[in-house]
Amino acid sequence: MICNVCKAREAEVYQPHSGKRLCRKCFIEDVRARVKEESLKIGLDKANKILLAVSGGKDSYVLADTLVSFIDPQKLIAYNIIEGIHGYNRREQIEQLRKYLSSLGIELIEDSFKQSVGYTLDEMMKYSIGKGLNVSACTFCGGFRRKLINNAGRAVSADYVATGHNLDDEVQAIIINLIRGDLLRLIRFADKPIKLSSKFVLRVKPLRKVYEWETTLYAYYSGYQFQELECPYISTRPTLRAKVRELLYMLEDKKPGTLLTILEEFDKLAEKVRNQTQLKEELPTCKICGEPTSYGREICKNCELLISAGLLNYHQNLPMS
Repeated sequence: MICNVCKAREAEVYQPHSGKRLCRKCFIEDVRARVKEESLKIGLDKANKILLAVSGGKDSYVLADTLVSFIDPQKLIAYNIIEGIHGYNRREQIEQLRKYLSSLGIELIEDSFKQSVGYTLDEMMKYSIGKGLNVSACTFCGGFRRKLINNAGRAVSADYVATGHNLDDEVQAIIINLIRGDLLRLIRFADKPIKLSSKFVLRVKPLRKVYEWETTLYAYYSGYQFQELECPYISTRPTLRAKVRELLYMLEDKKPGTLLTILEEFDKLAEKVRNQTQLKEELPTCKICGEPTSYGREICKNCELLISAGLLNYHQNLPMS
């Protein structure tokens, strides 16, 4: 069957959400076009410096590859965090990531939870479980990753931090926050970023309208050897996100394009809510680490978790030995 776009090459990909059959080249161009459209809408092309938060997975590769197709690589700098998960974080994966980014002209900065927080994720979970806390690894990991990524963005004077969150990730996050009733966090997931603290670097998601299966196929067609191993904490203790993901995949299977529809309608709704909501100008800062925290909180969630796990002395503000 012939590609619906170029009408010259053999089609290799069927897009259920568009009904198109695409050849390999037109498929890659289709993904790049959507990433470029989303990026231009938020002004990435006008930025002087963009920090790319990369993990080494398929989305990281697609993020870097699509952005360098229309942005000068000298304006991009990558940042990777080693969480410290036994059997999951591998040195060869980081070296492969560095080699690939270097081929694109992008520098890679390395960091780790051990170096910047004082503990690996495995250590945090060990102490947390020892204290009888019912806290998932994703809660520790997500909070500290966001904090370190933002700090790195500030350190390099980035105008934006770009993450590799795809369409599946984005819609899952929307549904989760709807369930939790977190209006403020919800409207920050929309297409136009909101800056609620002078200490925040605006976070953007250029892949937010690209399906996860598309990033996987894009990486495969481009010959990337990305990490396929799933984080062991997800399989040993399924989170709300995992359950929401399963439900959304069922809906998408029954009606292709459902995820895109949810995201596009959410963006419209978020715009209306933002126009009608009085947002406070500046988030308060944590009394311990000095980083932004939620309204009404004196201590940020990250520091609170370390205190609860017995890893941080609140009075001395020092890691526990």
